[in-house]
Amino acid sequence: MSAREPTNPGEFAPPPPARPVMPAPPAQAPPPPGYGAAPANPAPSSYPAPSYPAPSAPAGYPVPGYPAPAPAVPPRGLLPWVLGFLILVPFPFVGGLASGIAMAVSGGASRRAGGPARENARSALNWGLTYLMVSTLLVILHFVLLFVLTAQAPTTSFFPLGIPITVYFALSIVHLVVVIMGTVRASSGKVMRVKFAIPFLRA
Repeated sequence: MSAREPTNPGEFAPPPPARPVMPAPPAQAPPPPGYGAAPANPAPSSYPAPSYPAPSAPAGYPVPGYPAPAPAVPPRGLLPWVLGFLILVPFPFVGGLASGIAMAVSGGASRRAGGPARENARSALNWGLTYLMVSTLLVILHFVLLFVLTAQAPTTSFFPLGIPITVYFALSIVHLVVVIMGTVRASSGKVMRVKFAIPFLRA
């Protein structure tokens, strides 16, 4: 017998199987220079927030997207002259008296503003008081003459009973002309002066 054969089972254990040979990993190329180093520039968060200039427009033109502000109108003392048109109220004597009172009151209230508004308010106040005083005296004179001339017997003649009424209507026409002129001048920023008005209030 050339080779020894096992006479007893398990006397010779079989050799373990050979471990498979794993292939070697492929060689990797070296990393490029600077790979893995920190970036030379700072992080974006370190930059300041960008600021943009406000949109501009040529002089005299509004900025696009924004409405142009309305220019402020300086006080001109226009209201006292406009209230003078109350004379056109269709009631005898009532319109004239209301016109004079409104001009005097509004002129006194508008004098707090300076410049042309103060002068226009003063002129309107003086003329309103003048017209109110004269027209009131004419109305009173008319009723006095009516009482005196008709105490004994009714009169049929227009004069002298109609003199105060005639002067009153003539004064009312002058008042209307003065009010129109004052309204036009005050609306354009000018000063209206009534030289024949009684200067109740001086500058």
